[in-house]
Amino acid sequence: MSLQATVKRMPPFRILVRGSGLWISLDDEMQRVEFSVHRILDTTDAETAARQALALVRQDPKAQPLPGYPRPTLTVDEVAPADAVPAVQPGFAFYPDPD
Repeated sequence: MSLQATVKRMPPFRILVRGSGLWISLDDEMQRVEFSVHRILDTTDAETAARQALALVRQDPKAQPLPGYPRPTLTVDEVAPADAVPAVQPGFAFYPDPD
């Protein structure tokens, strides 16, 4: 029996990342928003998936603050098995920041 046959393959992971404190310009008005986004990744374990998802969201242009404003705070809210990694990752959902 080969080594490949004995290694159990982990399913992809669906990671829910939430961001808060992102300043954007909407209709020429500065607004502070929150967002959520899923990233679906094929990694070795849930911890690695969470770290990689945070890195991907930090690099995404949609999560970048306007010049002179702080970066949003990111948290991982959920890590769960996924069926497959999509060809295109899900989009961001933005909503008003209650603070």
